[in-house]
Parts: sequence; C-alpha cells; structure tokens
Amino acid sequence: MDFDALFAKRSTHIKPGLQRIERSYEFLKRPAAAIPAALISGTNGKGSTSGFLWYLFALNHRNVGLFSSPHLAAFSERCQLSLTPCDDAMLADVWRELQKELPPDLYEELSFFEITTLLAFQLFQAKAAEFQVLEVGLGGRWDATNVSDPLISCVVSVSKDHQEFLGSDLLGILDEKLGVMRPGRPLFWGNGGEVCQVPGYREQLLQKTESQHVPLFEADRDFGYDPGSDTIALNLPNLPLCSLPLQGALTPIPLFLRRNLALAAAMYHYLQVTQTAGLWKPLTEIWPLLCEGQAPAPVTLYGRSQRLRIPTAHGAVRLILDVAHNPDGAQAFLTGLASRGLVGPMPALVCILKDKDMNRILDVLRSRLHPVILFGIEHERAWQPELLEARHRDLPFYASFQEAWNEALVRWNPNEAPWAVCGSVLAVGRILQHFDSAPKDGISLERCLSGDW
Repeated sequence: MDFDALFAKRSTHIKPGLQRIERSYEFLKRPAAAIPAALISGTNGKGSTSGFLWYLFALNHRNVGLFSSPHLAAFSERCQLSLTPCDDAMLADVWRELQKELPPDLYEELSFFEITTLLAFQLFQAKAAEFQVLEVGLGGRWDATNVSDPLISCVVSVSKDHQEFLGSDLLGILDEKLGVMRPGRPLFWGNGGEVCQVPGYREQLLQKTESQHVPLFEADRDFGYDPGSDTIALNLPNLPLCSLPLQGALTPIPLFLRRNLALAAAMYHYLQVTQTAGLWKPLTEIWPLLCEGQAPAPVTLYGRSQRLRIPTAHGAVRLILDVAHNPDGAQAFLTGLASRGLVGPMPALVCILKDKDMNRILDVLRSRLHPVILFGIEHERAWQPELLEARHRDLPFYASFQEAWNEALVRWNPNEAPWAVCGSVLAVGRILQHFDSAPKDGISLERCLSGDW
C-alpha cells in the first residue's frame, strides 16, 4: 500500500504539546478510551517489554491491541491485534476513514505519529479489543500516546537518545518520561539506563511519584530476574508471590530480555489480580504457554538479539540481529551476548543512522566486536564514512548491505563465532526483508527468540 503522503509528514509538526492530537481525539469522541490500557515508555527496552506484556494478555485468547514504533518492514506492524490479522491494506482503510471523519483543518495540523496513534485507537475500537498495550514513541509527556488514560504506566530505562528533542540532561529526560504517570495509579520502573549513574536520580523519582500519590513498583526490589535460580521473581506488595522458571522458548534469551520480561510479568500480575480479576487468567496458569512459545511472536521482539541461520554455498552463516541504536542499547546488546556464553571476539556488520551518536556507539561495539564492517542504506537519514571521527575511519565502509555481506562471506570462518548485525532499526528491518524473515511472516515466539541454529 502507498503511505507516501503519510510518511511525508514525518519531518513536520514535531514539537511539544498534546493540543493538536487532543483536538482530533475529542472530535472523534475519544476512540478506544474505554479499552483498558498500559502505557510503556523508556529509552531502550520499551518495545520488547510492550511485546512481552501483549503476548501474556494474548495467551488468554482474547483480542488485545499492541501499538508500537518504529516498524521494521511493514507500516502495519505498528498496529497489531492478537485475534485479528492486520495488514497494510486494513490499516489503509482505517486511514482513509480517518481522513473522511476529520475536518481538513484538524487533519492537516497532525504529525505523522499523531495520525498513526489515532489509527491505532480507531482500529482497536473497531475490532473490539479488550486490552491495549501502548508503546510511547518519543519521550513521554508530549508523546501522542499520552492522550490515553492508562491503568498503569511504565518507564523501562532512561538514557540519552533523540537529544535534538529531549536534550542531554538525564534528569530532564527522566522528567519527560515520567510524564506518562497518572495520579493515584501505579508506575513500574525498570531501573535501567544511564540515569541510574546520575546522583540524585532516585530522589527525583521518589519525589515525582510521591507528589502525585503514585504507587511505585521497582525492578530489583519488587520484581526481577534471579540469576541464581534462573527465574522471574515477583514480590509486589499485597499480591501473591510468584517464582516463574525460564524454560523452553525462554531459555536462550539474553539478560536484557530477561529483565524486560520480568517487568512485563509484574505488570500483568498486578493488572490480573487488582484490575481485571476473572477476565484474565492468573500468571501462573499462562506461564507454561509462554514457555512453549507456539503463538505468533509480537513484532516488537524481532531484531532484539534475534538469531538467524542463513544458508550459503559454503555452509550456514549464523547471525544475531539487534536494533541497538544508541550507546546504552549497544552496551546492553554486548552484555546480552556475554550472558548467552558468547564471550570471545565476534565479527559484525554495522549500520547507524546519521542522526544517532554514531562514534560513541562504535566505541562501545568495537570494545567487543571484531572485525567490524560498516554498510549504508538508501535513506534520507543514511550515514556516510566522512561523518565518522578519525578513530573509526580505519573501518571498511560499503554503500549497501549486499556489498558488505559479500565481504563478510569472504572473511567468514564456519568454525568461528556468529556474526552480529546491529546499529539501526531501519537497517535491521531491511535485512530481515532481504532474508525473507520480516515480522509479518508470523513466526512463533519460540522461533523468534531461539532462531533455528
């Protein structure tokens, strides 16, 4: 489908404020406002956390909506329903209806992301979703998803990214992301990111939550991954204790996904017990189904340390794809490799967009990955070798993935480590398409997390 007119809005109307989307949201009579929601923010990890939470609800065999961004291959990845397949054609129909319903003056003032958010609300309402998981696009306070009225909110991590919009002050970024809180309703804090190294961050977190009477549930205190027993441990106040083993499809997942799964499990457990008892099954009942991993994986788990096995004329090449696109995400990726026993040097194919902190990302990646081959993509945000600082100009740079892949195959040794492919959501999406493994192919959670090595 042709979404070019919608994509053309990506560079316009990106400025603080909810006034534009609120006007259209109210005109449309607040679509999906009656559907219970969880709102997930964070610099890194919000996609996988949202995906895990959606999957837990979807295992109840009820229709559950997932709104996420960005997409890897198909635009309709952004709006998913567990019982209703959503493709580009369906979303294009919703888009056409939205343009008919909204007066031109309201529609024209909306940004790309504001329109996409309204499309998700319209779709979830039309298909009678019984729960919706909403992933924040950028920041929190002024993000279009913040017009919703979530039962719970979450901040997974806080680090530097999108500094042209959010600035470089980590405490200021924390404030922006805490804008997803609702007075009197819980906030789940993932306890992750660069902000945890900043003096005073915890005092600010406590002051913000206490001033709005927000119950605070924290990773590593109320829930988390226990490496000693290899379990997810939930100890939320006034709720039943849970010890959930990581088995089956969950066995190979890296450390950062284990932590994000713990966060999703804690949110589901809270909601099931306190908000929706009787409608959704207890966590302990659906956990074995999660470990089996036979239902289709959420699109937001693709490209998160995803393993692929690519047949070639000289043997099968093993790849690990990750969308790590900022320094903290790159470090989490490397830590995740070590947690899976991949501790030696690993070769890599890397593509980073020019508006990212490319030199710092490469500093992190090169501490562990070798050799590194750089490649570009055709896009207005594509990087070029001249943008690199001198310390990284020794790296070979190819204009396309195909050229870099050809070079990798020349260097490939079947007895050595797998190759990492990372640095950009956009690039990982195109590589998944290149190898016919795009998210809309609908593979199981087990295959998405475990690969076919």
